[in-house]
This record gives sequence, C-alpha cells and structure tokens, in this order.
Amino acid sequence: MGHRSARSGKGHSDFMRPGDETMTARAHIAMAALLALCAAPALAQPGRAPDCADPFFQAEINMCAQAEHDAADKEMQDVLAQVIAQYAKQDRDYADLGPEYVGAEKLFAASQASWVVSRKDFCGARGLTNYGGSMRPAVVSACFAMLARSRTEELRWLLE
Repeated sequence: MGHRSARSGKGHSDFMRPGDETMTARAHIAMAALLALCAAPALAQPGRAPDCADPFFQAEINMCAQAEHDAADKEMQDVLAQVIAQYAKQDRDYADLGPEYVGAEKLFAASQASWVVSRKDFCGARGLTNYGGSMRPAVVSACFAMLARSRTEELRWLLE
C-alpha cells in the first residue's frame, strides 16, 4: 500500500511521498542546528580566548562577562589598597591627638566587608531572574562588574 521495497532497485526519491521534500529540508536544517550546538562548546574551550569584541555563543558571553568582572574587581582592589593605606597612615598620624581621632581604617574595613556582602546578595537576587538558564553567569558577572566599577569611583573619591 504505497510502500515500495528497497530491493526494487529504485532510488531514494522513488520512496518519497508528496510533501516529503519539506520534511527533508527540515531534517537538513535540524542537522545543521545540531552541528552548530555541538560546535559551540568546542569553540568555547578553556585555554581558547573568547572573542569578547563580538561573542557569539553563550559560553563566550559568560567568559567575557567573567573577564570584565575580574578586570573591574582588580581595579577596585588596587584603589582599595590605596584607601586602606591612606586610613592606616591617618590613624598613625592622629594617634597622639587621642583615641577619638583614630579608627578610620577599622571603620572602613567594616564598611567594605558590608559592601561585599551587599553586592553578593544584590547580584544574586538579580541572577535569580535567570535561574537555571545558561545566561545566568553572564548576568551575575555583569552585575558584579557594574557594582565594582561604581565602588571604585566611590573609593577614588575617598582619596581626594
């Protein structure tokens, strides 16, 4: 009933029913999409630098967001070290004026520790919007980077 045996010697097209061309085209598209998905992890392997100027795959986007976060954090840590040194010197310079004039370094350290917890919670909440999704790491890293840049400006203000 419309089924032909492969032994008849007829080609593949002899077995196709009307409308099967669309199915074949869909199968080719599906295969191409599957190959692209399989290639994505290979293109975003550790040791291979992602193209952060124009990331394409989500893994590259995540790695670039992490790199941005790392760079922003490094800059913040550099400025933070300057602020801590400034407050330590201030505490030493004012020590002979009395105990009420010292403690800036300790107060600042407590402030920074609170900021670190606040940033973690803030960005964690932001990341919950994408819980379970592949873009969550990029969202959280971008949030960390944004807040690190903002904090760096605050710290620079303290150095003025």
